[in-house]
Amino acid sequence: MAMELEIIIPENWKDVRLEHYLKYYRAIKPYQDQEEFNAKLIELAFYHLCGVEKDVLDKMSLEDFKTVSTVLLELLNSGKKQELVKSFELGDTKYAFITDIDSMTYGEYVDLVTYSKDVYENAALMCSILYRPIVEEHKGEYKIAEYKGTNENQIQLFYQKLTMDIVFGALSFFLHLQTDLLNSTLTYTTQMVKQIAETPDSTVAQILEQNGVSMQQLQQLQEMMSQSSMQSQD
Repeated sequence: MAMELEIIIPENWKDVRLEHYLKYYRAIKPYQDQEEFNAKLIELAFYHLCGVEKDVLDKMSLEDFKTVSTVLLELLNSGKKQELVKSFELGDTKYAFITDIDSMTYGEYVDLVTYSKDVYENAALMCSILYRPIVEEHKGEYKIAEYKGTNENQIQLFYQKLTMDIVFGALSFFLHLQTDLLNSTLTYTTQMVKQIAETPDSTVAQILEQNGVSMQQLQQLQEMMSQSSMQSQD
């Protein structure tokens, strides 16, 4: 007699929270360069996204396995297609995406580029920079709180409560811009580092410090941008 099993499959990424997706991401990561990656991709999706244990999965009919696997693959492939969510509410607070990404501060930019080395592990942190509480709103226009460095409370809240439609949309939007941002800033940053190195007590260094950018961050950004520039030429 065939085993009856009720499987709850996420209809879309609104049904998956960041903390649950991260468990899946961390579980699948060790298999990325292995032959069994494709099999583990589905097997671990059954467990982390649908709550189906391995022993239960082994007893599932092949027909049911194929049906559910197809739905899960469609879900996984749709991650890169999520559109930017401009605002959302968590509890009593409404958060909004940076209104004008071209006017972000250098401190915001440095932090985003630094943490984008691993966008999923740092997703809550990056989203806490890209999304901030709305402090003023009028006729569809809004102003968000100023960036004052990473906010641990907001990061923890986002880790536990953000859904992956928001995360995928925000990270995809930023990463599409990153190459252009890096290339356009490379020359300027190279000149800036050289100028500071020649005049350590210059006004430039003071301005950077006021904007929350340390010498170490600036030099690290220069190195990252140089690597990105070389990769784009390959």
